[in-house]
Amino acid sequence: MHVRLYFGKRPGGAMFVYPFGRRHPPFKFFAKDGQLLIAGCWTGFPAVKGHPGFTPLAAMLDLDENGPATAVPVAGLDADEVWNVGEAVSQAINR
Repeated sequence: MHVRLYFGKRPGGAMFVYPFGRRHPPFKFFAKDGQLLIAGCWTGFPAVKGHPGFTPLAAMLDLDENGPATAVPVAGLDADEVWNVGEAVSQAINR
């Protein structure tokens, strides 16, 4: 089983979220300039790069899962929606 949270490398780092310990994370959080940001993980893991399972997350972030995984502020996003979309994406990309 993989860790559920991974904090990346210093000095920047990010908190990668692994729902239920699945292999590939749907998204990561990090702080920059006093803002909490979220970014999809569709470019950082070759095994799932561009996977269509990222589509709902990319849509929620107003991005394209085939483009860059640009970070967006968490402010204004619904926490329940973020979790529900993240769980659905996690299931899809880890099949």
